[in-house]
Amino acid sequence: MSISTAKEKNLECSHCGEKCDQELIESNGQNFCCEGCRTVYEILLENDLDNFYCVADAPGVSSKKKKASNFEFLKDEAFANSLLDFKNEEISKVRFYIPAIHCSACIWLLEKLYKLNSGIISSRVDFNKKTVIISFKHQEIALLELVKLLDSIAYTPDIQLEKSKSNTSPYRRIWLQIGIAGFVFGNSMLFSLPEYFGLNLFDDDIISKIFPFLNAVLALPVVFFAAQDYFKSAWGVLKQKQINMDVPISIGIVTLFVYSYHIIFFQSGLGYIDSLSGLVFFLLLGKYYQQKTFDHLRFDRDIQSFFPLSVTKIKGQQEEQVLLNSIIPSDILKIRNEEIIPADSLLISDEASIDYSFVTGESLPEIKQKEELIYAGGRLKGASILVQVKKSPSQSYLAQLWDDESIQQGAKAQVQSTADKISKYFTAVVLAIAFIAFGSWLYLGDFESGIRAFTTVLIVACPCALALATPVTLGYAMRMLSKAGFFVKSTQSVEDLSKIDSIVFDKTGTLTFSDKAEVVFVGNMPEHKVLAAVKTLFNQSKHPLSQIIYNWLPFYPTQEIEDYKEISGQGISAKVNGQIIKLGKKQFVDNQATDFDKKANSSQVFINVDGLTYGSFNVKHVFRENIGDLFDSLKTDYKLNLLSGDQAAEKEYLTQWLAEENMHFEQLPGDKKEFITKWQDAQQKVMMAGDGLNDSAALRKSDFGLAITESTRQFSPACDGILLGENLKQLPNIMKFSKAAFKLVIAGFILSFLYNVVGLSFAVQALLSPVIAAILMPISSFSVVLLATLGTRYLANKYLLGTEKSRDI
Repeated sequence: MSISTAKEKNLECSHCGEKCDQELIESNGQNFCCEGCRTVYEILLENDLDNFYCVADAPGVSSKKKKASNFEFLKDEAFANSLLDFKNEEISKVRFYIPAIHCSACIWLLEKLYKLNSGIISSRVDFNKKTVIISFKHQEIALLELVKLLDSIAYTPDIQLEKSKSNTSPYRRIWLQIGIAGFVFGNSMLFSLPEYFGLNLFDDDIISKIFPFLNAVLALPVVFFAAQDYFKSAWGVLKQKQINMDVPISIGIVTLFVYSYHIIFFQSGLGYIDSLSGLVFFLLLGKYYQQKTFDHLRFDRDIQSFFPLSVTKIKGQQEEQVLLNSIIPSDILKIRNEEIIPADSLLISDEASIDYSFVTGESLPEIKQKEELIYAGGRLKGASILVQVKKSPSQSYLAQLWDDESIQQGAKAQVQSTADKISKYFTAVVLAIAFIAFGSWLYLGDFESGIRAFTTVLIVACPCALALATPVTLGYAMRMLSKAGFFVKSTQSVEDLSKIDSIVFDKTGTLTFSDKAEVVFVGNMPEHKVLAAVKTLFNQSKHPLSQIIYNWLPFYPTQEIEDYKEISGQGISAKVNGQIIKLGKKQFVDNQATDFDKKANSSQVFINVDGLTYGSFNVKHVFRENIGDLFDSLKTDYKLNLLSGDQAAEKEYLTQWLAEENMHFEQLPGDKKEFITKWQDAQQKVMMAGDGLNDSAALRKSDFGLAITESTRQFSPACDGILLGENLKQLPNIMKFSKAAFKLVIAGFILSFLYNVVGLSFAVQALLSPVIAAILMPISSFSVVLLATLGTRYLANKYLLGTEKSRDI
């Protein structure tokens, strides 16, 4: 390694690309501007991460300008833990805001952190928010060491996230680029006015030298700053032997720039600097508009369109349902079996079993003791608990868990994938057309028309509108559906919904009210002491039958409970005040028990206390209003089936609308999943509609899992959509809306295709100037967004106005 003065050599740093203007460090045949850049380079080299430099041109962040950082405050365990999203005995999960994230190479490197330290499990980057979510084994690498590792490779986390986000506009850079391009566009047009009007500008020797020279100078910041993002993107994909739409745009900009300089310095003309700056100006405006559109949809996703969760808050001795966003630290919440912990909280109850599979992907429950911290996103397994909120809940964080890759199993919209493929081939075709057009004009002897045709073809033909069609249309569709009381996980889910051809319904809590029913006890009514224990046990479960019977029983003080167990589709059991109680199906409670009412035309929940079966609660369900209209509307377009865990008590009633062979009763959760699999094997796209609590396996297996709920506290990450029970009658219209929205996506594709055909037909004839081409480019994107906005609004008014909650659409 050697160190020397670098001013005369004018070399660039191999890591960050900046000039080695102070000192030159030569190592391993590479040049570095400082020790920091050399160190980062060697770290990457030692860990086989040198492909980082193939993703983009000198993509590293300069270490020369990086201030020395002191992270010793992270030794404070309480403060360090406050930064974590999650922590158990082995794994921690943290989210950092990293301002240095600026290109695809940053994403590539930050998602390979596990190669730098074996204690890092995974890392995932959100480029738009400049955040990285890291899961790590805290026994192998402490949070302080993790932060120092990021700092050592020049991706220093900004611990003051909220302050950073509030003081820095995400659009500052692009507005600066637009401002520079607009300034040059206006002034270069001013210098070119005499030429526009056919005046002989060059009779004046001074003007003939000054105006072209000024144009040449003004072009420099446009090309090397305002347009640099296009060059970086193009160069990055070319290094990977790929192409994207920034490649032809960059070629067009370079062509105009080089040809303009040729005219200015060799032909004494003004060149096309006005066209060049106008091109970049309108391209940047289109880029800004596109980014704002996506950010608006993302904001709706995080804040407005997500399911309005409510939780059970304890106030004095009373329970009340309140919205999640009204919860503050120190509030006491009651969490029942299978409910999600909505915020980081301290456990008040003696013990709790928490399943963090929605956070970590690991399904093994963790046992928490009194006063231990429970992280948001965990699901309670067992008896109800009381917790004290320690950190304000984040609805957008729960939305992220709902939409997390581990839950989606890596799914990606097929249409979007198709759009990506079309864009790649589209770019290759555009390049071919541009060169053919240029060659044709050159063959005809018109070099200037060839240049014009070449550049305008590269600029006017753009798949941006094509890429916008799917996310924007389906994003707005999500927004409209949420206003109608139907909450969808992602745009992928809207697309999946549009392709459904078979619908499977659960009965209890789906087709019937989960809070209305006629209850009769058949058998030997237990004494009050036993009923008090039974009511306490029923209160632990969220199953519709449990809640119906709990509300039917008279008031009894809550009893002490332990060893709570719930077997989905079977029943619940626990030790209450020393009594061993079983509640549920006959085969679960006591298979040898006497059937007190063999002809029961209702659902039966048997009760067994200390081995003695007293009888059963017979629950006669109340079907939701307009169930007949629901089935009549759906059966013309969909294959309908019923899978129920209950007895066939209501089978005769349902035969009015469903064929007997399409109704299946006494189905266990595994049976439901097998039925879904069988229908999918028959090439059917299946939607499973259940209560979201006892059908999670079937919901997850189906092509679209729909949870029907009466209460906004019944949030199930296993589903793809949540529909309020009062709006079930609107399901036919919701299905029609989803299909129409997907047709709107296709219409966006067609509009984009027609725009490109018409634009290219004029461009190859050299009838368009580059500025006009640049104006047309964002107009096409605007047209698709306008089609998506107005189209989804029209469809919502047509199909969704029937719901009570859609009056503000």
